[in-house]
Amino acid sequence: MTPTRYLPALAAVAALLLLTGRWQEVKAGPENNDCAVAQTAFGDCIAYVSGFEDKFSPRCCRGLADIKDMAPTADRRRALCACIHSEMVAVGKVIPDRVTSLPAKCGVRIAFLPNSYYFKCSRYVPTNIH
Repeated sequence: MTPTRYLPALAAVAALLLLTGRWQEVKAGPENNDCAVAQTAFGDCIAYVSGFEDKFSPRCCRGLADIKDMAPTADRRRALCACIHSEMVAVGKVIPDRVTSLPAKCGVRIAFLPNSYYFKCSRYVPTNIH
């Protein structure tokens, strides 16, 4: 994964967090750095899953693959799921069917994407991925 390719999107996520007042919730540390990278990577999918765009970009699919690679354990999958979930909530609109179908459309086996505001990452994230 090349985190530098996400720098412009990371700046946009930081601005979104600042504007929504969620900046205080982001704490320093390696796990939160992974969270910021995951949110930035998924940021390329937000316009599609929120209904602002009719098509998803190839960068969205690369971002999903990067997120999957960042989550080799159940604990990491749950943590990254929670990070992505908080980004979706901050955006304010999510179309569940688009989130659910996105991994298949991108050809990425990732089973821990939250698909609604009420998704409980701690409860529904699979412990092993085949």
